Amino acid sequence: MTLYGIDISSYQAGLNLAEVKAEGFDFVFVKVSEGSGYVNPTWPGFRDAARAAGLILAGYHYVTGDDPAAQANNLVSHLGDTSIPVMLDFEANSGDIANFWAVLNAITAAGGHVALSYIPHWYWQQIGSPDLSAVPGLVASDYVSGTGYASDLYPGDQSGNWFAYGGATPVVLQFTDAAQVAGQTVDADAFRGTAAQLQQLLTPSGDDVTPAQAQQLQDIWVQLLGPNGRGWPQLGNRTLVDALAVVLTQLTGQDPAAFAGWPQTGGRTDTDLIAAIAAALKVPGTFDTKA
Repeated sequence: MTLYGIDISSYQAGLNLAEVKAEGFDFVFVKVSEGSGYVNPTWPGFRDAARAAGLILAGYHYVTGDDPAAQANNLVSHLGDTSIPVMLDFEANSGDIANFWAVLNAITAAGGHVALSYIPHWYWQQIGSPDLSAVPGLVASDYVSGTGYASDLYPGDQSGNWFAYGGATPVVLQFTDAAQVAGQTVDADAFRGTAAQLQQLLTPSGDDVTPAQAQQLQDIWVQLLGPNGRGWPQLGNRTLVDALAVVLTQLTGQDPAAFAGWPQTGGRTDTDLIAAIAAALKVPGTFDTKA
């Protein structure tokens, strides 16, 4: 079974969602916010209209390089109901995958639930083809040509448009930006499954962490990776792990695993060098490992 849905924002102001439902669509993804400052003025109306029409609803947030916590607060404050599932729109100017996780964690800490991740293949390649196996519900885009009814344009459940990347297979496919729906031209999506399965995908599981736990995880994440996942200025823009690796290399030599030391210290580690100096000074109990 295939369900059809649409993606809309303020550009589709006035779209009649009751008519969208009557034309055979089952779900709608509506833009809620972008970055730390923009909110979609049509979101509240679309949100209420979608519910009234019986459409499965998710709100999406366009991720930017703004402070993750500020983005989360912007989204959650405008969402109006944290039970509404969120899709992260992660594309042009959204930053690297570390920023994706920073924003997701911040939204979780603020009480939201990220259920879907729109990360188009072209942007995934642009940011270095990171692992996507753990992202919530990958949403992909691969457009067909032409315009018309969504069901006529859809390339099919077994089409190559559903290709996997980053270790993840898309759960939703945005297959056109030119579907004719309720008198407007909109982006159209497909879901391979039933309405109950889509609802299950969008609903938090009983294993979801609490906001307090999410905040703790976010704090740990920041301590390890630095603000926005880009390292700490005081560590030369290194993460904590990278900084520790630099320290270990300085102490043990160019190959920390071998403890081979440095050429300029005669193949000694820093500890061995200190011991050699102490032995040369005839400090009792010390010896030179290279003697």
